[in-house]
Amino acid sequence: MGKKREKAFFTILGAPTAICLTTFLWVASILLTGISTLRLDLLTTSVLQGGLFEMVIGTVYLLLGAVGVAGPIGVFAAIYLTEYARHGMLIRVIDQAINNLAGMPSILIGLFGYTFFCRQLGLGISLVSGWLTLTLMMLPTMIRGTEEAIKMVPNSFEEAALALGASKWEIVKSITIPSAAPGIITSILLGIARIAGETAAILFTSCVLVTRGLPKSPLEPVMALAFNLYVKIVALGEPPDKVFGVALILFLLTISFASIGVALRIHYRRRQPWLR
Repeated sequence: MGKKREKAFFTILGAPTAICLTTFLWVASILLTGISTLRLDLLTTSVLQGGLFEMVIGTVYLLLGAVGVAGPIGVFAAIYLTEYARHGMLIRVIDQAINNLAGMPSILIGLFGYTFFCRQLGLGISLVSGWLTLTLMMLPTMIRGTEEAIKMVPNSFEEAALALGASKWEIVKSITIPSAAPGIITSILLGIARIAGETAAILFTSCVLVTRGLPKSPLEPVMALAFNLYVKIVALGEPPDKVFGVALILFLLTISFASIGVALRIHYRRRQPWLR
């Protein structure tokens, strides 16, 4: 019996250890290979001259634009569902729709974005189409995360504000949102992580292989790191070691967004002792 328990223990412990080790080796290979193939001047050199400038800025445009669209929608949707909506058939349908959207493959969301945003609305292959498509991918994560953050705010805060004569909106604006800020920031981070390396969604809606400079309006297409990786490896068949520099930049860009969000989350947590 002891040997069976010992075997089960090592089996259970070995699986996560192997996953962590594999992830570490993968990240290390990107760092080591990417550093050896990457030069800093590539970040400021145009793609037409062999650089990566438009890809890096285009990726930032896509991420910031998607967060700018999805952020307010996700936060206010979560506030409505948590603070204002009455539980009934409509709310159950909305909850199920959010769950279904969260589990939908990115390729289907990309095809929907191309069909509806690019063709039906006439937006074409553009930044706006990419923002709206990526918003669909971010919303479920942001809504659910913000809902949980709001539910963690102590009820005593709202009861005290009601006793002082505050309205529902005043409570939400002055107490609920500031108190739930760490959780809201976390949900935004998870949303960014959801879309940072996405290729299928932007493949059909917003990206092209080469552009002459940065887009001058949201209705123009853009270059992106993830799209470039896909085209070079899958379509053009370039060896993976030649694109590790692009992969490294995409990795560092994602880590930078996450680090900024974590720093803000820690800052808010220090001001809210009930979350410690």
